[in-house]
Amino acid sequence: MSQEQDKIFFRNYLIVLGILAAMIIIFIIAARAIGLDEENMAEKRADEVSAVTQPVGQVRTESDAAAESEAAPAAAPEVASTVAESGPEDVGKRVFSGLCFSCHASGLPGIPQFGDKAAWADRIKKGKDTLYNHALHGFTGTSGIAMPAKGGNPALSDDEVKAAVDYIVANSE
Repeated sequence: MSQEQDKIFFRNYLIVLGILAAMIIIFIIAARAIGLDEENMAEKRADEVSAVTQPVGQVRTESDAAAESEAAPAAAPEVASTVAESGPEDVGKRVFSGLCFSCHASGLPGIPQFGDKAAWADRIKKGKDTLYNHALHGFTGTSGIAMPAKGGNPALSDDEVKAAVDYIVANSE
């Protein structure tokens, strides 16, 4: 009787193994037919990651500084003409809406908010040169929260940053 039971056990075992192997094959075929294009997904993920992880600053070497000083005279008229063509109010509003609002319109404690006359009064009394200097070169106030130079966007020109300061001041006096 034990040989008969062994035959039944092995037969059932082989049936289960056969069913599992058939299911694996079916799943593999289905995955290839339905599956996503891995290369496109990896490329999309890489684009998303690079968009989210843009650097806040850059390391400058002497050769970079020399190259920038050679290119600066050509680039400066473009920025000045952009400010002159669209007006400093428009440039200031554009820069504020694109960058400054993330801190100055978010309600973060210790940061003067756009349009808050009381919060800006003492700062405005110090003069625009002080405000420009803080915006261009960075500043850490009494709250301990640091404002990075140019709001963390080194690509902004000094004129664009000053236009943003003028826009904030004009709407906070």
